[in-house]
Amino acid sequence: MKIGVFYMPTSYSVDPASMARHLESRGFDSLWLPDHPIIPVEQNTPYPGEGEMPDYYGHLMDPFIALAAAATATTRLELGTGVALIPERNALVTAKEVATLDRVSGGRFQFGIGAGWLKEEGEIMGAVWKRRWSQTRELMLAMKACWTQEQAEFHGEYVDFPKLYSDPKPVQQPHPPILIAGELAKVGDRIVEYGDGWIPRYIKTSPADIAKTRKEMEQRFREAGRDFSRFEIVVFGCKPDREEHKRLEDAGADRVVQMLRVASPEKTLERVDIWADTLVA
Repeated sequence: MKIGVFYMPTSYSVDPASMARHLESRGFDSLWLPDHPIIPVEQNTPYPGEGEMPDYYGHLMDPFIALAAAATATTRLELGTGVALIPERNALVTAKEVATLDRVSGGRFQFGIGAGWLKEEGEIMGAVWKRRWSQTRELMLAMKACWTQEQAEFHGEYVDFPKLYSDPKPVQQPHPPILIAGELAKVGDRIVEYGDGWIPRYIKTSPADIAKTRKEMEQRFREAGRDFSRFEIVVFGCKPDREEHKRLEDAGADRVVQMLRVASPEKTLERVDIWADTLVA
C-alpha cells in the first residue's frame, strides 16, 4: 500500500520544500496539497467539518507553486493536488501549470480534481454553481486538448479557443493521472469519460464501496476501450492504522493519504515521524 500525506501549507506551516524532503526521507509515497484561491469573508455554505471553518483556509498557498518547490527538493516523492478546484480555474493557464509542474518534477504529478463545496468561493472565482460538474468536464476536456494536440483547439459552452500552441507538454503521456474526487452516483461516468482514477473520502467510503467501484470501473474501462492499468483509487483521510490500511488494500485501494492538522512546524514533523514509525517502517 502506498501512503501519502496531506497538509495545508501557509506562511506559518512547514514550508513545502522542507515537508517534501522530510516525507521522502521517511519513506512516504506522496505529498498532497489543497486548493482554495480565496475564502469569502461572508458566506452561508455550511462547513463540512466540525464547528466553524478554521481561519487557515484563507491563508493557503497556491498548490501548483508549492508543489513545484516540493519537486525541486525531492527526487522520488509523488506530488498531488487534493484537490484542484477546476471550475475556479482558467483552462489554458491551468493546462500550462500542470504540464510545467509535471516537467519540473520529472513526471511525478498526480492531478486530483474536484468541483468545490464552498458556493460563495466558487461563484467569485467563476464557477457556474449548479452546473459546476458540467463546467469541470468541459474544462478538463479542453486541458486534455492542450496536452495532447500540437495545435490545440476547443469549442464549448464554457471554454472556446481557436488553434493555438500550449507547451510544454507533460512528461507523463498522454498526461498526468486525473483523479476525480467525490462519492456521488455520477463519479463513475466522469472517471470513464475524462479521468484515470477515484479519490473517495475515508469517512464516506467503506471497503465494500471500494471493491464494488473497482470491479465496476474495470468492466466499464474495458467496454470503453480504455487501459485499466492506469486506474487508481486514492483514499483520503484514512485512519492511521496498519490493519485499516490492509483492509482498504485488500478491497482494491492503491494508496491512502493521511491528513495532518494545522500545527506548528515542530509538531507537524513530530506527527510525520510517528506515522513513519508506525505505518511505513
